[in-house]
Formats: sequence, C-alpha cells, structure tokens
Amino acid sequence: MNMKPLRYRIEKKSLPSGELGYYLVKDIRVGRKKAKVTSYLGEEAPRPDTIDAIVREHYLKLELKAAYKKAELSSSQYLIDYLDEKKGKELLELLEKTKYLCLALDSLLYDDEMEEYEKQFELQYVHGTTSIEGNTLSLNDVRLLMEEGIAPSGKDLREMFEVLNFKEVKKYRDHYKKKVTLDFIKKIHSLVMNNIQPESAGVFRRIDSIGISGRDFQLTPAIEIENELQEIIDEYYARVESGYCPFFEALVFHHKFELIHPFTNGNGRVGREVLNYMLMREKCPRLLFLGKDRGKYLSALMKADDGDYGSMIYDMAMLIIDQRLHSVQKQLDNLGRYKTRMKIEIKVPDSLIDSNNKDEWKPFLKAD
Repeated sequence: MNMKPLRYRIEKKSLPSGELGYYLVKDIRVGRKKAKVTSYLGEEAPRPDTIDAIVREHYLKLELKAAYKKAELSSSQYLIDYLDEKKGKELLELLEKTKYLCLALDSLLYDDEMEEYEKQFELQYVHGTTSIEGNTLSLNDVRLLMEEGIAPSGKDLREMFEVLNFKEVKKYRDHYKKKVTLDFIKKIHSLVMNNIQPESAGVFRRIDSIGISGRDFQLTPAIEIENELQEIIDEYYARVESGYCPFFEALVFHHKFELIHPFTNGNGRVGREVLNYMLMREKCPRLLFLGKDRGKYLSALMKADDGDYGSMIYDMAMLIIDQRLHSVQKQLDNLGRYKTRMKIEIKVPDSLIDSNNKDEWKPFLKAD
C-alpha cells in the first residue's frame, strides 16, 4: 500500500517570549504565489528518531491548513463573471476550499484506498447520470452489473447497456489527456450509445424536428451543429486561459452544449460526461448527479435558459460543494479514526445559504 510522499521540513524561529520554537512546515505554491503553513512542535529541537512520529501526529492538521491556504491564494487569481462581485468572490472562495480539501484528502489515501474511493464514486456517477434519463436500475443493480456482471431481473437490455457502456467510457476518458474536441465528443457519444442506437452512435444530429422535454426553445439547426459546438469549445478555453474560473466556465459550456443538443439521443449523458472531464482536467471536484439532486440540476439548467447564468452557476456550485464536503468529512473521519476526531471548519457566508436548507450546512459552519 503506497501513499503519495508528504514533504515537510523542520524550522526554528523566535517565539514572542524570545525563546526559540520548532515548527513542522509545509511549503505551498499556487501558480506564482508562495506561502507556508506550520504546526508548533515545542521549544526543544526534535530528535531524528522522533521525526516519523511527529509527522504522524501533525500531518492531518497541517494538510488541512495547507488546503485552506492554497484556496486563499488560488481564489484571488480568477476573474469573476456572471455573478455580482461580492457573491461571486464568496462562492469562488468556497469552491476553492472544497477543491483543495478534496485534493488534500485524496493525497493522504493509500493506493488501494484511492482505488476503492474512485470505484464507489464512479458507481454513484453512472447510477446518477443514467437515472436522470429514466433508467430504473438501483445503485446496487449498477454495482452488481458493472463489478460482477450480474444482470438484474426484470430489466430490459437497453437499461443494462446504458449502464455497462460507461465501463468503456471510463477507459477512454482516463486514457485521453487532451483538450475537449469535436472528435472527443463524438467518441464519447459512440461509446454511450453502443448497443443502443449503433447506427447513429458518434454521429451528429441530421434532423431538426426534435425538442427537449419540458423546455421550450429552438434547438440549433443540424447544419450549424459543428460550427456552434466548435465556437463554444473555443470560447471555453479562451476564457479559462484569460483567467476566468474553470468551474464557472465549464458549467456555462455544459448549458450551451445542451442547448445545441448535437445528437438525436444521449445528449444529457454525453454533456455531463464532458462537463466532468473539463472539471477533472482542471483538478476541480466532479459533480455527482444523484437522484435526490435531479430536480436541483434540471432547475438550474432551466434558469440558464432564460439567460440567468449566475443563478445556474450558484445552484450547481452549491450542489457540488454540499456533495464533496460530506464526502471529505467521511474520509477525514476514517483517517482520524485512531486519533482525535477532526472536523472541516469552513465559514460559509450567510449570503450563500438558502434559508430553507440552512440545517444541511450545520456540520460545516464555523463561528466567526
């Protein structure tokens, strides 16, 4: 079982009392910005034979402090759009804290623990993204089918292929390291629709006489699909490279992708896969499309239909923050099982919390 190496150093400096104190130090770099976080060890210099024990005692607290500091440094480097400056800045800082907490806790997992964590995440993701489209397999059905090849009784082949196809999607996504392109999007669609509609798998829509259930607007004409898709791809990368938040921009891309509706079928599953690939490539936490969150996700997209990208971004961001903070706290509980329990402490501004769901945030609220 391997874990990524943790790099610390011992530093001594004067205390307010004038005495020398010793600290365990982690150096931090985000872009061109540098900083450090420390954990006090005492006034006596640690002996070499105690270093391993010192690191084991302090590393969890130090890694969390480093995550918060990285978020502070990174959130200040992005340009803010779509939301007013105050709300946008608060939301961005909260997203960055969530991002760096996820990265910190992931780095502390052993290889086999990380493999298990990723496997469980993938099962939840596949269950969520297919159930949004009406697939009736339960999470346990998805697990048995994908991991053990056990077909659930009473389900048709289409539903099973909708799930099984994501095994090949994952292989392709994990191997692919480049930017999103038209070919990448078509390949994802060909894998998603394999054994379901093989004749049109990976082929852009050729007709205009379709619509999106519950949403009343004109889709992009088939003849313009490639041009408009390329336009929003170029726009996404241009804005990210200009300093705008990759998370915000990926969400806007996702909505515009769904408006174009480039395929006859499978647009939602492909669009959500491309969205999460964009997030993953920027080391942002991915979004789970859990059944309980289906209404929030669809409602957010509908707000953007009316041009309100700020509300869509806010709703989706708070959804992913809520999902990932609960997941991180579970990891933290497991890592600290034989130590003093540690709690994520994040001050969530009142302006970002809907009064109707404030109780859901109590586990993470830090007093001023």
